[in-house]
Amino acid sequence: MLKCLAFLFKPKLYHLKFSDEFCTFTCRKMFKMIKKGIFALIIASIVVVAQSFISNSNNSNEISPVKWYSFSEAVELAKKSPRPIMVDVYTQWCGPCKMMSKNTFGNASIAKYLNENFYCVKFDAETYDSVSFNGYVFKNNNPVGTQRPVHDFANSILEGKLSYPSIVFLNDQIQRLQVVVGYYQPEPFEPIMKFFGSGKYKDTKWEDFEKTFVSELK
Repeated sequence: MLKCLAFLFKPKLYHLKFSDEFCTFTCRKMFKMIKKGIFALIIASIVVVAQSFISNSNNSNEISPVKWYSFSEAVELAKKSPRPIMVDVYTQWCGPCKMMSKNTFGNASIAKYLNENFYCVKFDAETYDSVSFNGYVFKNNNPVGTQRPVHDFANSILEGKLSYPSIVFLNDQIQRLQVVVGYYQPEPFEPIMKFFGSGKYKDTKWEDFEKTFVSELK
C-alpha cells in the first residue's frame, strides 16, 4: 500500500577510445586533458553531494517543531491521557531520515497536527540506551564499535524488517497499527498521519479515506 523510496548516488563512468592514426602528440595531450576534466567533474560532483549531506546533518540538529518524547514517556502519557503514539525509527547515518526530519517533521502544519494528536517518539535504532516496556528491558547487546549495531527495541517494533526511516503508528493501547517505510514529503505523509491520528482506521478502509481526503497544508 505504502512504498519505500531508495536513494543512490553513482557517478557515471566515461570510456574514451581513439584510433591509432589520431594518436599523435597533440591527440595524446588532448586525451589527458579530457581525462583530467572528467576526473575533476566527478570530484566536484562528490563534493557537492558531501556538502549537501553535511548540510542535512547540521539541519537535523536544529530545534524541531515536533514535541519528541522517549518511548517510556509516551507510554506513561498515553496511560494518563489516551492518544496514539508515532515512533520515528532512524539512524544517525541515514540521509532520508535527516530529510524526513527537516522537510516533513519540520513542516509547521505537520508538526502542529502531530503535537495535538500523537505522542511522538524519535528512536535511534543504534542507541545503547535501554528501553523498558511491559516488564521487559530492551537493550543494544552489540559490543561498542560494532558496525550498524541494531537495538533490540528496533528489531522488535519493526519485526526485524530494518529499513530507515520507519514510522510506526501505535494505538493508545500501545498496539502496532502500521509501519510506514521510507522518506515521505509533507503532502503524501499528511493523509497517512491523519488516517491514524483521527481514528478513521477503525471503521474506514485506507483506499476510501485516501479518495476523499482534502489536504490542509498551506
